[in-house]
Amino acid sequence: MSSTIKMLQTHHEKIHNTFITQYSNGPLEGPDNKIKAIKRASFGYRSFFSFRTRVLYFSNPYKKSSNHKVIRTFISGFTNNS
Repeated sequence: MSSTIKMLQTHHEKIHNTFITQYSNGPLEGPDNKIKAIKRASFGYRSFFSFRTRVLYFSNPYKKSSNHKVIRTFISGFTNNS
């Protein structure tokens, strides 16, 4: 109990600032989580280029849904052949 109180006293100003400001690290957590999920799913990629291509593809906010299958097929075919 005393360690908790000591921690709260030490970080009081920082904790207080989280309640009075509008800043959040939420917009950074989303892309970071997406990259980590791609990283877990892409275990075994032969090159960093393939991994980078996949991350950039899935993080592109302007992609069209009609091209998903074509690009996905190209990327997965590319990664299997490299």
